[in-house]
Amino acid sequence: MKVLHTIAIFDLLQTLTVFNRLAIILLVLITFTPVAFAQETPQPVSVSFDFRNGALGWQAGFARYPPETDKNGFYELLAEIRSLPPELGNGTGFYIQGNNHSDALVMFMKRGLSADNGIVAGQAYQVNFTIVFGSSAPTGCSGVGGSPGDSVNLRAGASPAEPLALLGIPRPFRDLETNVDIGLGSGPTRDGLAASFAGTIANGQPCDSGPRPWVSIQRSHQHTTLVNANSKGEIWFFVGTDSGFEGPTQLYYQRIDVTLTPVSPPPPPVLLTDQTTGRAAALDSVTLMREPFSVISSQNFFSPDHHTRVTLFGYNLELKNGENLSAITAQAEDSQHRVFVLPVEAAQEVADFGWIKQVTLRLPDEIQGTGDVAVSISLRGIASNKVLFSIK
Repeated sequence: MKVLHTIAIFDLLQTLTVFNRLAIILLVLITFTPVAFAQETPQPVSVSFDFRNGALGWQAGFARYPPETDKNGFYELLAEIRSLPPELGNGTGFYIQGNNHSDALVMFMKRGLSADNGIVAGQAYQVNFTIVFGSSAPTGCSGVGGSPGDSVNLRAGASPAEPLALLGIPRPFRDLETNVDIGLGSGPTRDGLAASFAGTIANGQPCDSGPRPWVSIQRSHQHTTLVNANSKGEIWFFVGTDSGFEGPTQLYYQRIDVTLTPVSPPPPPVLLTDQTTGRAAALDSVTLMREPFSVISSQNFFSPDHHTRVTLFGYNLELKNGENLSAITAQAEDSQHRVFVLPVEAAQEVADFGWIKQVTLRLPDEIQGTGDVAVSISLRGIASNKVLFSIK
């Protein structure tokens, strides 16, 4: 299910600027060779953020709404450090609010950790949260689109890429979409790679017509996906809400504690597929055309051998300190179960989608005319899923 959530990202990739798409072409000429460092022994990392001490590096963002329609503060978006209501005690909290006119509003906070905090490049971590927040949304109330408490879902997780809100495909307006997969709705089947369901904001108070006091709630949550630190030794946290309640939501985040526990083996690489065809999300690295691919192309003027280079897209491909491109291998298998080695010539983060890597492969002479081939890539010998594309 988590793979299916990521497939829609390939559609959003089609909205990249011409400059960013040209980066795919330039990858043919680039060899990715990180500087070698001594391997660190991974240790657990625990951090605590008490918002009585300010924002502490956390930043707020909003997504899944069309900014073109946010006229005169229509969505009432606001995030700031402010004094807590009396019911929540003394000091300050990280306040965030929005009015869900889009039927899907996401209000989130993000914060990165780096190698300076003990994060090891390419290491896989299990991420656990303790989130303390103030909510005035009672339990069991009804409202437009859902309950103001039970239909507003708390989500928490992490990613090797910084969470961003990017303009997506017009329908009819261009919604802001998160560049990382945070899932949608409640329950584990709706979890995303970068965030998973951690409960709701319902505060346990009865729904009546009287005053609605603020209640401090503590949620303990283990993110359902293992997270790889990126090759620079960075991990980004995501904490936020998505809403089915079409009305205002206000929260005070009081404290967020996070523990990252190193795990082994890491999760396998995953290659993305086209959500319409189910086949590989793959492009000719020069023409940016899709399959079928020719082994030799006169349009490949970047390379004297004129062999076609194919770019695949995948995740869980973060390199460790001291590793170079030789850690990644690729192969193709045809209908006769013949196996072909596909030389890996480049690997690079996709602009604005740092958790996705674009891996460029050279098509060898012997694969010509094979038709459909099942392609997989491996990182340190751990193989990905197999995806199909066609060779003329």
